[in-house]
Amino acid sequence: MLASVVDDSTVPARQGPLGLARHNSRMAKLAAAVLVSSAGDPFSQAVSLVLLYQATHTPLTIAAAFGAEMLGVLTVGGLIGAVADRVDRRRLIVRLEAIRFLIVMTLPVVTSISVFLLYPFLLLLASIEALVQPSRQAAVPELVSKGGVGAANSLLMTAVTVGQASGFAMAGVALAHVSDPRPLYLVDAFTFAGAAVLVATLNGMGGGLVTTRLRGGVRRAWAIPGVRPLLVVAAATSLFVGMLNPTILPAAYALSSNGPTAFTLLQVCLIGGGLIGSVAAGRIERGNRLAALAISVWVFAAGVFAVGVSPSFLLAGLAVAISGAGNAVYLVTNNSALMDAAVSTNRGTVMSARFTVTQATNALGLATGAAVAAWVGPLRAFSGFGLGLLVVAAVYTAFLAIQARGVGFGRATS
Repeated sequence: MLASVVDDSTVPARQGPLGLARHNSRMAKLAAAVLVSSAGDPFSQAVSLVLLYQATHTPLTIAAAFGAEMLGVLTVGGLIGAVADRVDRRRLIVRLEAIRFLIVMTLPVVTSISVFLLYPFLLLLASIEALVQPSRQAAVPELVSKGGVGAANSLLMTAVTVGQASGFAMAGVALAHVSDPRPLYLVDAFTFAGAAVLVATLNGMGGGLVTTRLRGGVRRAWAIPGVRPLLVVAAATSLFVGMLNPTILPAAYALSSNGPTAFTLLQVCLIGGGLIGSVAAGRIERGNRLAALAISVWVFAAGVFAVGVSPSFLLAGLAVAISGAGNAVYLVTNNSALMDAAVSTNRGTVMSARFTVTQATNALGLATGAAVAAWVGPLRAFSGFGLGLLVVAAVYTAFLAIQARGVGFGRATS
């Protein structure tokens, strides 16, 4: 722990994410691992979705792919959700990244036999992600001071958006120039190996609390003061994100005659907006996080609604970028607020609970989103999902207003 304090002691209180990376070498290494892994993910995602959609030409196939991933997440979250507190996080992440490398290396062969064999592999990979992501998030407060949590989360979000933007751009170019996209899986496989090497150089990531119970993590997190409303808004927002996932590829086909290329371009717009939002979120002070969280959901909702009513691909891309910016600020502020509400002995459990409940509602959204998109069309579905997000923003804003009035009244009468 001494190394963490010394490494972070020179970081100014209002240091942004990029400044934090310059001053804190351990956070820089963690961000680099996230960047490398995120750059490879779009190759697997784009190839998998394109293969499945070309085989069936129905959003339900895409929904089933996301559904397989959700099943893996919910299984792991329900059975061993607190493993990020019980097991040494560095060793856990390194071993799981090595396993992912081996799994993804087999996908070119697996998909050449049948694209539908993707489903069990997607379930397995998602199960591993359900352990890796909360472990990385829970390690953040171990690597920075308390005042640097927001900037650290912003740094990781920036790494994700930069990695995914470059990954989708490269994947789009590759998909346009190769007859068989399956070898592109190997790119993602080697990024997992690179991420494992980077994390292996880190110490003091926390975990290793052998007395932690593995089961019941969501219930224990729910009982922590301040955690419940943050989990509720995260779950509600994720419901509509789940609806959007099987809709964006059909929307790309509706907006352009070249569906695969349009899909990757929309993903670049989404991640580009996310990059702007993640950098801006790092400057939000701790006392303003909840207000910024509410505002960001409003922006996210407006962007999603605008996609459905955009008369051209260019305007739709702009609307997607706006939604990405709002979503990035929401993610950073929600994660940071949850980390503030937790302590070192239960932070892994809290982050795992967030991952589990959001993926659960995401799974519900997948089936609903695919059905709605097939019924009314992908663009009208976008508008409907935007309206739903506006309701979430309004309800959470009202909750914060009522909470603020209650605090003010209590102070006035005390």
